[in-house]
Amino acid sequence: MRTVAQIVFAMVRRLPRGFALGTRGGVFDALLEGLAAGLANAEAAAASVIDELDPRTAEVLLPDFERMLGPDPCGHDAVTLEERRRQAHRRWTARGGQSIPYFLSIAATLGVAIEIDEFWPSRPGNLRAGHRLIPEGEQFVWRVRLAETNSWHFRAGRNRAGQALGDFTRSAIECVLRRLKPAHTTIVFSYVLDEGGG
Repeated sequence: MRTVAQIVFAMVRRLPRGFALGTRGGVFDALLEGLAAGLANAEAAAASVIDELDPRTAEVLLPDFERMLGPDPCGHDAVTLEERRRQAHRRWTARGGQSIPYFLSIAATLGVAIEIDEFWPSRPGNLRAGHRLIPEGEQFVWRVRLAETNSWHFRAGRNRAGQALGDFTRSAIECVLRRLKPAHTTIVFSYVLDEGGG
């Protein structure tokens, strides 16, 4: 972006040479400064629009991105400006995919570490002693393993009769992956429980 002084200098260089326009600092320069101020404002506004075209840096146009994308289908609408920007960018640039690396990258953008297991039906000749028998149709099932969070376990002396033996909070990634999974597959979530949970 150019300053008002730089724009005035550029305008003066384009003026015809001569006695009438040769002196600086007069009424004509004040007129040029007024025009230059308007041009500087227009250049600044144009430069700010560049930042507004990317949801990660948008501020004025962020509500427009959110309006076009609609509410989060999983009901996890962001609250802070940074969360809103991150969510709008993730949804705006999502391309889709069906590979394990794609789903791992989705989880990584949400800050969740997962592992994915696939199951293939047992075939004669491939089985060894100790291998699990996997029936036909299991190739359409995949398991997502992730660490559980916010858990508690029943403890003698701390809990009372009638209380649940424990509980944990399900990860928000379940809804996201259920929405993105291939339609012909079944997804199963497996939480690795923290034995030392409070």
